[in-house]
Amino acid sequence: MDIKSLKKTRSSHKAKLTIFKTYIDSLLPSKRVNEVQAFELKARLDKILDLYNEFDSVQTDLESLVEISDDEHKEREIFENSYFGCVAFAQKMLSAASADQDAGSVTGSNINTGPSELQIRNKWRTNRGQPQPGEMVLIKDDRLPPNRWLLGRVTTVYPGADGVNQVADVKTTSGTLRRAWNRLCPLPVMLDQKDASAPRGPVC
Repeated sequence: MDIKSLKKTRSSHKAKLTIFKTYIDSLLPSKRVNEVQAFELKARLDKILDLYNEFDSVQTDLESLVEISDDEHKEREIFENSYFGCVAFAQKMLSAASADQDAGSVTGSNINTGPSELQIRNKWRTNRGQPQPGEMVLIKDDRLPPNRWLLGRVTTVYPGADGVNQVADVKTTSGTLRRAWNRLCPLPVMLDQKDASAPRGPVC
């Protein structure tokens, strides 16, 4: 590959890093991300991790073809400083989001000391605590009463940084919609009486 082609490829790598940095900068004011943002950040980070090796390969080829000047050293320095800074910040935010979620789970587990008698006698149960493909759900809409929420079927699920499904695509009569799990209300599944002690899914 000639010098012109290498520089063109390098520019493409730099543009990808700029897009990632712009996204990271948009998260700076909040210093915290919600579940959906954490999922998106993890997806973007996974995609950007290979970028450094691609840039390094091109930059090394350039440095072997031309006399290494201060400008070439500067190109590498600027890219590396920006790249590692963005990656470190992204990993820090994902770590904080995971810690927040773990803390919320512990707090939630301390609230319920045990199922009430009404819960035990209720026949409607589901043992699924997160969305699964094929599951029927109602899509919550704060503008409408529950009896007018859209009904749909989960077609695809997207796990968060902790591996738990947190976002799902739902096929409805109005098309396929992507929603966070806390905006979905799973329809109850009637189990046999012998399974009456099975834990319930999320309560809407």
